[in-house]
Amino acid sequence: MVQYVLLLFMSVTLISCKPTEIIVQENNFSASYETWVAGVRGGGSGINFYLELKSELPSNVELKKVIFRGYEVSFEKQDNLHFQAMIKTSGNQQKFEGDDSQIYTSPKNALTLAENEAILIFLKSGKEIRQTIKEVKERPMLLYPSAKPKN
Repeated sequence: MVQYVLLLFMSVTLISCKPTEIIVQENNFSASYETWVAGVRGGGSGINFYLELKSELPSNVELKKVIFRGYEVSFEKQDNLHFQAMIKTSGNQQKFEGDDSQIYTSPKNALTLAENEAILIFLKSGKEIRQTIKEVKERPMLLYPSAKPKN
């Protein structure tokens, strides 16, 4: 009797465990980011997130978004192996008197990740699949030069 209960328990446990689907193996891509700040006061700041694949994604898989440092943004496909997501942060944002434009930053996500972790969001045959990246490499910060003085 105990054997049957144990067998039933093990079967239910194994059936209820949902394996995490891996779309891209860790050795088949590199992920990196660089922060940037505009060279003029109020010009904005952000993070450029890069994903470079070593082989193309299957035809039924599409890379949609990344969640990084609390922001969730869509990827722009550069080619079949290179993707970029541009995150606009709130640093170096300044409104001037009479300026009625809105300060734009990328949408926030409630997930808390380590500083160098990200989540890639794929669509596979219409189903959303999330894959966590543990090691996103930092590139040197981009410091844009200040604007030329107006004559």
